[in-house]
Amino acid sequence: MDEEEIEDSKMEILIHKTIRSPYIVKYQAHFNDKDWIWILLEYMDGGDLCQFIENTAGKLIDEETIWKFFIQICLGIQYLHTRKILHRDMKTANLFLSKDGKLKIGDLGVAKELKTDNTETVVGTPYYLWPELWEEKPYNNKSDIWSLGWILYELCTLNHPFDSWTMGGLYLKIIKGDYQPISDMYSKELKEIIASCLQKEGRDRPNIQEILKNK
Repeated sequence: MDEEEIEDSKMEILIHKTIRSPYIVKYQAHFNDKDWIWILLEYMDGGDLCQFIENTAGKLIDEETIWKFFIQICLGIQYLHTRKILHRDMKTANLFLSKDGKLKIGDLGVAKELKTDNTETVVGTPYYLWPELWEEKPYNNKSDIWSLGWILYELCTLNHPFDSWTMGGLYLKIIKGDYQPISDMYSKELKEIIASCLQKEGRDRPNIQEILKNK
């Protein structure tokens, strides 16, 4: 591990050790082994949400299941945001399931304690990067809300809202903000939440409290 990876791991450990939420994967212990830092976390025996979507074999997920997952994600984000912690890498592969259907947020490797109103560090997975990063603007907790909208869209369509073979093409689609509507089998409420979370400007997105209140 280089110095940056070591510092990221130390931050992940520090954040994990302070968290007590049923919607976030639990920290158990950590130890050093030569050039490695091992972090022992709660075992989630149902895989991750990305695998869950892949296992649908193209069959759309029923709305009740989507709401169940979505609310658990929101409650995990609410816990982090009330403690001024940004996840910064919210995606289906970082949302873990138990076999009885419980969902928990994991992988806090690039999470950050927000000590000011905004930050500028470039992190995360390209597909899920919010417009502020693409345009090299400061961002805040509304970055996780963008990713939340992306995840909800994936649950409804089994696809990304924006897709391209190139980074430049992906950037243009995200900035333009056009995506295919979700199926009419889903409620107007789902469509409205997706639209509100995927607003190009962070100030136009709701915060997590507003999302939970309206739900």
